[in-house]
Amino acid sequence: MIINFFLTFIPITVATVLAILTSGGTLTCIFDSVSFAGTIILFAISIIFSGYTNPFCKIFSTKKKFSNLTLQDLQKIDSALKLATKLFIYTTILVPVAILIYTFRNYYNNSKTLSEVGPNCAIFLTSFLYLCVFEMILFTLKSKVKKSIILYMSETSQNIKKDTSFSAIKFAIGILLFAIISFVYGYISGHFALGNVSFLYSIFDLPALIILFLYVIPLIAISGNLKVLLISISVIFSKNKINITQKNLYLNAIKTTTTLNWFAAFCFTLCGWIAMLYFLEDKTYLLPNLSVSIIPIFYTTIFNLFLLLVETRVNKAAE
Repeated sequence: MIINFFLTFIPITVATVLAILTSGGTLTCIFDSVSFAGTIILFAISIIFSGYTNPFCKIFSTKKKFSNLTLQDLQKIDSALKLATKLFIYTTILVPVAILIYTFRNYYNNSKTLSEVGPNCAIFLTSFLYLCVFEMILFTLKSKVKKSIILYMSETSQNIKKDTSFSAIKFAIGILLFAIISFVYGYISGHFALGNVSFLYSIFDLPALIILFLYVIPLIAISGNLKVLLISISVIFSKNKINITQKNLYLNAIKTTTTLNWFAAFCFTLCGWIAMLYFLEDKTYLLPNLSVSIIPIFYTTIFNLFLLLVETRVNKAAE
């Protein structure tokens, strides 16, 4: 688990750096030492007082030790991770809210204080960016623990890996079709714009798609659910029944992907807003940049709508 924990930082760091740079910001925009240190310290104190210190620390165990954990240990770790996701919400927001209250309380209508409003509001949003990052790490680890619990409780897992190649082919075809449709949309919108910028052209953002995939796909692989996710998608194209173990594994992979999709979209959007607030004096491209920053939420809504349909088919296949 400790390897998985450190591996989660690689795609998250790369995707976040690309997100802030493509949004017109700099790396200094997303690093606030006070908020970050305050969040970690408050979280550590909270987890100690909660009594879940020992189960939470077990996520840093080696692969061998983790594989030897009992069902009761896994369930305690799962409970500790659920608590950690809630604690991070409160500890991440607490310090920046205090800073924002202080900023507005001492606001005066002059050029100096006006120039400080944007950066201070950006610091407030940076806390939400940290929250999304921490939650993605915790949900990745929680998904891995959940998968271990399901397999531990199952009597057999013989049929879990069947049709992997079939599902992978279907998934690859789906990605190819999506790419073709995106290209056609971009081509058509570039030649048949209804105004200055057509609707289809305005919602096509290749960097946003790439960064969303950089966030989510590696984290799903680290959680050990990528193959399970691909197999679950194949349920749409199959009329075969699945057992309860397969159902639980598929739903765990689908729900994890759905959650990570939302957090990835919010990370990208927050990076765009943070960059805009840091350079609030230049209002020339404020609304166009705001439009671009929420495109990831649009894409994520489409992806998660598809996953909702997959989840429905999985539930029906288990009836």
